[in-house]
Amino acid sequence: MSNLYSTLQRPGAVAATHSGSFHADEVLATAALRLVNPNLPIIRTRDQEQLDAADILVDVGRVFDPTVCRFDHHQLEYKEARENGLPFSAFGLVWRELGAELCESAAAAARVDRWLVQGVDAIDCGVTLHKEASSVTVMSVSSVIGGFNPGWQDDSTPQARNDAFERAVSLASSILQNVIRDANGAERARAVVAQGILLEAGRLLVLDCDVPWKESVLGSPEYEQVLYVVSPDSQTKWHVNTVPDYPGSFNNRKPLPASWGGLDGEELDAVVGIKGCIFCHRGRFVAGHQSKAGALEMALMALRN
Repeated sequence: MSNLYSTLQRPGAVAATHSGSFHADEVLATAALRLVNPNLPIIRTRDQEQLDAADILVDVGRVFDPTVCRFDHHQLEYKEARENGLPFSAFGLVWRELGAELCESAAAAARVDRWLVQGVDAIDCGVTLHKEASSVTVMSVSSVIGGFNPGWQDDSTPQARNDAFERAVSLASSILQNVIRDANGAERARAVVAQGILLEAGRLLVLDCDVPWKESVLGSPEYEQVLYVVSPDSQTKWHVNTVPDYPGSFNNRKPLPASWGGLDGEELDAVVGIKGCIFCHRGRFVAGHQSKAGALEMALMALRN
């Protein structure tokens, strides 16, 4: 258990961050703190006496020292960075201390870092991760949270900014909880996929529940021959899914038969030769059937095609 986690459980603990405009890094860091201690008071100030009196400082104070719960990254001598070179902002520093406690495993905490924390840290530290199209502005989590700041035309009194900060923290808490849930689910999914049944010399994987499978299938030599995955969906129908060439690719190892593409219902039944077919996407990367047996038969036909 980290010193920060212990401090958050201490009765009367108080945290502080800077006043004025707020940013995603201290808002999400605050959200993480409050997942441990929902009633944690947050003082927004630059008064040094108040900062010195706080049990936890986030994004202010020009000190990084987790042993005394100081998490700033603005000082000249600051050098904290990940192995990939990406520096930690206040959010990253706090998540490094609390992530494993807030998730079901260190692996899930690392997922949250990759999926959410690193992007926020990069923006706050001025690191460019990708170039945006000149005609398109991508709205990031950081910009959404920053949008809670009062505009130039709004009431910008200290109280108004503090109220806006709390609204931003409320949203950030929901975002962080969702990412933690998905990261934990992704780790559990690996065990579920491992229980699936391989058929047809490893070219067909059958799963008995609707679970994310692509990461496991694409990341393991055990599944390098898999062409199709049969699994149910949330509406108790069954899908025949193609396996993409690599994560994020729209190309796949073996498309479904060309004659199926874009058909559904009885029209697809006639072409496939069995009843109960629901659809085949025109991109030929997924098809559906009303039953598991029917989906398996479609997959076997596609393998022979």
